[in-house]
Amino acid sequence: MSVSAGERKMIPRSEDDILSLLDAHFPRSGRGLLLGRGDDCALLAPAELPRALTCDVFVEDSHFRTRYFTPYELGWKALAVNVSDLASAGADPEGFALGLTLTGRESGEWLDACFSGMADLAGRWNMALAGGDLARAGVLHFSITAWGRVECADLRRSRARAGDVIFACGEIGLARTGLLALENAGTPEDVARVRREYPASCAAHLAPEPRVEFALALAELAERSGAAVRMGLMDLSDGLARDLPRLLDSRRTGLGADIELPDAALHAEVLRFAGEQGESAARFAFRGGEDYALIGTCPPELEHALETLGARRLGEVRAGGMTLNGTPWTAPGFDHFG
Repeated sequence: MSVSAGERKMIPRSEDDILSLLDAHFPRSGRGLLLGRGDDCALLAPAELPRALTCDVFVEDSHFRTRYFTPYELGWKALAVNVSDLASAGADPEGFALGLTLTGRESGEWLDACFSGMADLAGRWNMALAGGDLARAGVLHFSITAWGRVECADLRRSRARAGDVIFACGEIGLARTGLLALENAGTPEDVARVRREYPASCAAHLAPEPRVEFALALAELAERSGAAVRMGLMDLSDGLARDLPRLLDSRRTGLGADIELPDAALHAEVLRFAGEQGESAARFAFRGGEDYALIGTCPPELEHALETLGARRLGEVRAGGMTLNGTPWTAPGFDHFG
């Protein structure tokens, strides 16, 4: 839902104007709420089922740049990274709270587009905006806390055993291609050219698709097959090189993996961009980052069932270190504080 040009001009004048615009995009009542936003606290309805809870920050010049993100894409992705976390727990997204700091440079039209992106994604699962906070600061900053219902088996990390299958749902390395291509684009004309030349990569970075339906089907499969205690899953946001040891809890368990990433398993845009950089496509994709795919482990006997859900095999869990296409891997992955 959009507001008129006259209303948009009024939005940046006060906090109440911004809240009014939020009301135009998000109803105050919603699924799982006894009391929606507008009071000091929202009230969540009692739940017989467990709820999964996640929180993510999305900060200008750390996680995004306004020079190549549209406002719509910013609103979409700010929420999408939280929904992807909910998916990794096998949770059905239910609601969220929004903390937002603005710089004072955002126009009413900009805010309208940003909230449109967020509302369009939330609408897929009827997620309620339960409340939040607004402030002014030197950089644009989103902080979102989201929750969802776990109706079947909960999915979590650290469940793997040697011999288990490692699988993925979603492209590996595609978002990193979009990120680096856009980072190298210095002018608006360069950004437009990159969007034309790498459309799938830019979409993967700017407006990722949370894999909720796959995760819910996986949780149902785990429950039905009695394999819940052996099914592990996590959101792939920092790249396989960093996230696989987290999935396997390698420091505690001593587990590693043999990973296979042949060219046939990688998107054509990843192969082209890595080649232009003079880098092995497999190594480029393995470093990854920003994929917001899902990676997981399962007993070998469930591999075929996973394929019918849309997952594909990446490799196998083993004791020891990590190999990529038969070569030992020791380089660290992405780390915000590294």
